[in-house]
Amino acid sequence: MKSHLLILASALLLSACTPAPANPEAPDTAPLPPAFPETPPAPEGAAPTPTPAPALSEPQPAPQAQAPAIPAPAPAQLPQPQPKPQPQQAATQRDPRLVGIWVNENIINSGGSNFASYTTLMTMEIYPDGRVVQYTESIGGGSDWSYGGGRTMDFQGEWRGDGKTFFVYGMGLPDYTPAATYSFSGGYLVTQSDMGRLIWQKRG
Repeated sequence: MKSHLLILASALLLSACTPAPANPEAPDTAPLPPAFPETPPAPEGAAPTPTPAPALSEPQPAPQAQAPAIPAPAPAQLPQPQPKPQPQQAATQRDPRLVGIWVNENIINSGGSNFASYTTLMTMEIYPDGRVVQYTESIGGGSDWSYGGGRTMDFQGEWRGDGKTFFVYGMGLPDYTPAATYSFSGGYLVTQSDMGRLIWQKRG
């Protein structure tokens, strides 16, 4: 009787110390997936692969206001060469009244006991074929002296005349060039130029 009581007490003590079995029922919800995919383990001895950072969106440039279109400037127009003007058709005009040998004489006299005279003589020879030659000669003298400077050619070339203007060409001139305006007074030729007003007397 005593041995049966000992066996019963041991069985009760063993059932009290044994843990209850886990609940075999499956949970009602499925497990959540991981936030980031798991990186497979690197092989032994290899450096760990860094996890790439999430890409950031690039800032977009602000739209620029378009400037108004400016028309391109027109190409500069180069001046066109102008034909050389002919001086009132002087190349075809020869005033026959100008033909001859004309002389302008300028005399300077000194007064007092030592009288002296100095004369500048300009001669212009105008030919009907269009040639013209002009000379200057100086002559001077007094009571006990005299001077003769000889004849110097001032111009040689061609002439034209339209009744008002006397044109010459030659001695480096590129074309017929106005030399003087002219008119007639009685038997004299009167010219006006950069030399002033000159009166010419015809001698041939």
